[in-house]
Amino acid sequence: MKKPLLFHEIMPDEVWKWKFLESQVEQVLNLNNYTEIRLSVLQDYETLYKGITALLDTEEAQQITNLILNLDQPDNNVSLLSLRPEGTISVLNHVASRFRDDKIHRIYYHGPMFRKSDGMNPMEFYQLGVELLGSDSILSENEVMNLGLKICERLGLRDAWLEINSFGCQSCRPRYFKAMREFIEEHKSEYCSTCIEALFNNPLASTECMDEKCFHSAKQGPKIQDYLCSKCKTNFAKVKKIQTNLSHKYHINHHLFKNFSYYNETVFDLKIQTNGKAETIGGGGRYDFLSNQVTGKQIPAVGFYLNLDMIYGIMSARNIFQHPDRSFKVYICSQSHDLEIILLQIVEEMHQQNLSTIISTDLLETKAEVANAEKLGCQAMVILRAENISDGKVLLKNLAKEKQDYILLSDLIPEVDLIRRSVQFT
Repeated sequence: MKKPLLFHEIMPDEVWKWKFLESQVEQVLNLNNYTEIRLSVLQDYETLYKGITALLDTEEAQQITNLILNLDQPDNNVSLLSLRPEGTISVLNHVASRFRDDKIHRIYYHGPMFRKSDGMNPMEFYQLGVELLGSDSILSENEVMNLGLKICERLGLRDAWLEINSFGCQSCRPRYFKAMREFIEEHKSEYCSTCIEALFNNPLASTECMDEKCFHSAKQGPKIQDYLCSKCKTNFAKVKKIQTNLSHKYHINHHLFKNFSYYNETVFDLKIQTNGKAETIGGGGRYDFLSNQVTGKQIPAVGFYLNLDMIYGIMSARNIFQHPDRSFKVYICSQSHDLEIILLQIVEEMHQQNLSTIISTDLLETKAEVANAEKLGCQAMVILRAENISDGKVLLKNLAKEKQDYILLSDLIPEVDLIRRSVQFT
């Protein structure tokens, strides 16, 4: 049996929830002067490869690029196009050509991303990305961390917190890598072969190992804080002080690791407690040296992502979504043949007055039509019959008050509008 593709199928009863989630996120971002960028779902594979593998060892790079979903040509040769696995690399390429040293770029994007799952099956996931480009100040990284918490708060996830760490810089990190590799070598009997390989390539990596007998990660080894240079120590102390003064809930996690080696100095995760377990719903950090590898232009940067699928699931489980106010809708049906033209004329006139309509396409009994109208959430109903149309009239039902009357066609729109206004103020 063929395994199902892990792609989204968002039906109308869920779309309004996604729109609510996205609108709340966008309101927070707009208030903080972040502007949206629309990125193509199709990405140039060579550009992605160059960006994703920047600053990575060969083995680690191969593991990550294996998760990219490439498009195949008819002869099964890999084409030069891939489905978008993330957004940071594309943003850097777009901004590089417009970048000036005196300009700060605050950018966000959201939508579907594509990768291979742990089982190497194609999958789609929804993600928000936020990037602040052009500043290497302590203020910039605190700004994006604050923004992540603000978005969570706006979405009703007020119990979210930060876990923070420092990955050091290009000067002090090599000393930690040396010490960590020596530790792994001394304790290689306590690691599985997969983790030994992964951690030798990147001691800051977070492995997916499930072997209970394996150390899994570098948690038992040296702490990178013991190897930070004076500048990195000072910067990290400032970050902690700012977050404390802002009364943000945060924890120092000396073993917070990332699978990408291009991060430097401050890194963070956004966490939330769900089902009795602390889950990571997003994260990010500084990546001041990635742009130079990708674009050849040095652009200091910091950013974060949010896993919108996970957040949507948590919001649903907590009943956070508020159903939008019932919109006013008019149900229109005919109970005689050959009234299509006049029915569509009535619909057109209602649309000109911003009245939403639902048309019945069948000739049904009144009881059945009323049941359909109520099921679809309509507050007013117009019934066309040949004997009434010949007198220039239609039957108008106020479903909200269970009243009805035969009215002139010329009075239909004003009468429907009266029903709309009465519904709005009840």
